[in-house]
Amino acid sequence: MLSKDIVVFDVATTGLEVLKDEIIEFAALRIRDGEIQGTCHFLVLPEQEITNKVLNLTGIKVEELDGACHLDEHSHEIQEFFQDAVLVGHRITFLLSLLERKLNVRFQQSQWDTLELARIFFPTVHDYQLPYLAERLPLALQEGARGHRSEMNAWLTWKLFETCRKKSLEFDLSFFDQTKGLLEGWAGRGFIDQSHKEITRRFPDRQIRTDIVLAPLSEGIFSSDTNQTDKIPVSIDWVVDCFSPGGILEQNLIGYESRPGQVKMAKLIAEGLTSSQHVVVEAGTGTGKSFAYLLPCLWSAKKTGKKVVVATHTIPLQEQLQKKDIPILETILPFSFKVSVLKGKSNYCCLKSLQGYMTNPREISREEQRLALLSILVWIRETQTGDLQELSKVPGLIQIWASLNADNETCIPGKCSKAGLCFLLRARKKAEEADLLIVNHSLLFADLKTDYNVLPEYHQLVIDEAHQVYQTALQHLGSDMSLENVTRIIDNIYKLTGQNFYGLVKQRLGPLTHRVPSVAWEIFEKRLDDLPENCSMVVEQAKELFQLLLLIIGKERTYRFVASHSTQTWWGTLNIQFENLIGRIKALIAVLESLKSALSGEDAEEIEELKYVLVGHQRELQALLDTLILVLNVHNPKQVTWLEQNSRLYLKTSPIEVSDILKEKIFSRFDSVILTSATLSISNSFEHFLRDIGLPNTTRTAQVDSPFDYEQQMRLFVVKKGLGQYDSDEEKAENLSEFITEVAERMNGRTLVLFTAHKLLRDTYASLNPKLSRIGIETLAQGFHGERSTILEAFKRNPKSVLLGANSFWEGIDIPGDTLSCVILVKLPFWPPSLPLIEARSEFLKSLGRDPFQELLLPEAVIRFKQGFGRLIRSKGDRGVVILLDDRVIEKYYGRFFLNSLPIGTHIRGGNSLILRKLEEWKAMELG
Repeated sequence: MLSKDIVVFDVATTGLEVLKDEIIEFAALRIRDGEIQGTCHFLVLPEQEITNKVLNLTGIKVEELDGACHLDEHSHEIQEFFQDAVLVGHRITFLLSLLERKLNVRFQQSQWDTLELARIFFPTVHDYQLPYLAERLPLALQEGARGHRSEMNAWLTWKLFETCRKKSLEFDLSFFDQTKGLLEGWAGRGFIDQSHKEITRRFPDRQIRTDIVLAPLSEGIFSSDTNQTDKIPVSIDWVVDCFSPGGILEQNLIGYESRPGQVKMAKLIAEGLTSSQHVVVEAGTGTGKSFAYLLPCLWSAKKTGKKVVVATHTIPLQEQLQKKDIPILETILPFSFKVSVLKGKSNYCCLKSLQGYMTNPREISREEQRLALLSILVWIRETQTGDLQELSKVPGLIQIWASLNADNETCIPGKCSKAGLCFLLRARKKAEEADLLIVNHSLLFADLKTDYNVLPEYHQLVIDEAHQVYQTALQHLGSDMSLENVTRIIDNIYKLTGQNFYGLVKQRLGPLTHRVPSVAWEIFEKRLDDLPENCSMVVEQAKELFQLLLLIIGKERTYRFVASHSTQTWWGTLNIQFENLIGRIKALIAVLESLKSALSGEDAEEIEELKYVLVGHQRELQALLDTLILVLNVHNPKQVTWLEQNSRLYLKTSPIEVSDILKEKIFSRFDSVILTSATLSISNSFEHFLRDIGLPNTTRTAQVDSPFDYEQQMRLFVVKKGLGQYDSDEEKAENLSEFITEVAERMNGRTLVLFTAHKLLRDTYASLNPKLSRIGIETLAQGFHGERSTILEAFKRNPKSVLLGANSFWEGIDIPGDTLSCVILVKLPFWPPSLPLIEARSEFLKSLGRDPFQELLLPEAVIRFKQGFGRLIRSKGDRGVVILLDDRVIEKYYGRFFLNSLPIGTHIRGGNSLILRKLEEWKAMELG
């Protein structure tokens, strides 16, 4: 029972700017003991004209405003309704600041924000807008509710409040003890305190635990032994039959149709697995490629007892395999199997770190970080995996996750006090037991880089989204460093305040001397005291180096080091800085080595732990050394080194070619490697892909066409003299925004615009947003409206919108159905030839007498073009148009490589007006 009434309220405005926009609707409910005591609702006459967009969003009709008053005439009514109540609202700070500013009053009572409460008590929801929460939780809708937005929102806010409150009453009392230090100064503290009081009053026997409380373990498919009576089919014919008409897939899955392409692909993969051959398959959208490799892989793993690893590039595909495809196969295959997902250490929550973090809540200065920690305390009681991907990316989470994840050098999984509960150990154990293990490309290459010490032993490998393999290999087989990275590594060893190796060992020296008296602790302590000075010298030298690097890069985004620089006067200064840093890091490694040698010969548990931590710090420092030594060698034609700055400055180095490394580390080592993607060939040839990754031209390859009828389902338009006719960036952005507006009006939004340059995207957004706003269409843009997943969710919720995206939006996006009906490709996606890696690879190819445009720039652009084109048609029911604004595809000789690589054989070309007319004809035909 709450000691006070609560008033739940919402306001509708003409926009989201407190100083400029006006309130046009107010709605509030007064609640006591879960019952409505009174309501307050009215429309407000604004000073400015209301746009159609606002009317549509709020559900208000113009005529309803005829009898409305100005807001200040309702001031007394609002203040009286709010009196002596706790105020509750969704984003209450914004709502109240609007009210207080317009009414010129201050509301002093307690204020609870349901947005903050929902983030805490429902930490895995991923989107906290009221309509989404109403659907997801689900919240009870008001019977006979009218269409006004604020009335509906006030009701939903109340229902959300009740849902959070109900959940808060389910917790063990230790939750409230753990939260105490996190609540200071937070406006919502009273909510948590009230729940605590109610639990102690109503449930006096509620459990109090001193340790971290976790969800009961539900092992699922790993809890029971494999069914030994399983009969594993012997012949490949069984695999083919599964996909054939009348096979087990058609028998068990509603709406499944046997597809010749999928049958062909499954047979090819099964043959590759059984005959130890490498296979490359390009499978068009809609082939059903994940089933086409999962089923043969599971069959092969069970038949041979050899683990298969499946590596994907994107998280969405990993999630699809884990949460959708595998559960389906579990229900229909005639044998049982174990599938597991393994991620990098930094994805898992470390319970020891969490417990340590909780002991010093006052060190967490920012409120948003304390609230993020509250949501983790709820999540830790519910999660089975401890995987960061489950958590909503609430403000403050990423900052504190750096201190909570399992990727820290003090982590000794086998010897940790939390080993029995450890999420990372659980994941690794499941990975060991699994018949099929799902990882991402990054973890695959981390395994290769550490001589196969990350993943359990396996013999067969599937690489999905294989068009990304070359880039991922370059990224992971290269290395980088930043001043922040160096500082973090050194801070873990020694810093003046906060947790660090030096401080912890100093604290433990007394007890250690008693427990393990045979160690020469005086010598150890003397060497330990060399750490502060050596650490300070490394940081000081790193700062000097990065100050010089900042001068060298200036205002450029990237700066490549080349052999000719070695004759410049500044190169000598830079070399001295590199050598000095190398010397100081070596000196620090030597101190750590001397500490380790002082412990040699001892195997007590505490000593083993110390040695493990020392080796970890040495390993990190050695990685810095390796990078610096590579950087110094600018004369190596197979290595490229450059500076790159965005939010911070990086010094990066990478091999130029990885084909030999892939050949040695993957293709020579594993029995069978299957590589698949929707985009691997260029004009029906795999030559470029095979050469890049180090496979011979004799490798088995196949193209499996999409079952979609592209000629019927879509149109491809090429705009002649698109953006190429404009000289200035301003002209390009203005004309592009006008064309997008014309298209979006005809398509009623539902349009994705893909850019190759962020600057043009930003300029276009500035010009486009007001144009679309006037016709009631929302503009969503990368860099303006949150991270990729957030923007995509917003686009799916409101198809009457236009989404502007750059590089990361060209692939990995799946928006089937009516939501997306038009994709505009602004330019052919050539990489800028001045990018350090591209430039270096081009020079290397030239030195071998090869053509970098034909062998590098063009193939990469064609693959990305195919990816962008592929965003439109994702299912048999999809319809729409792709518009290309780059007429080089018809004017230049290389245009045929782009067009011949598409699954559609025809296109329409013409000026803006012709294309818009053809677009209208297509729309009329579709509607007709």
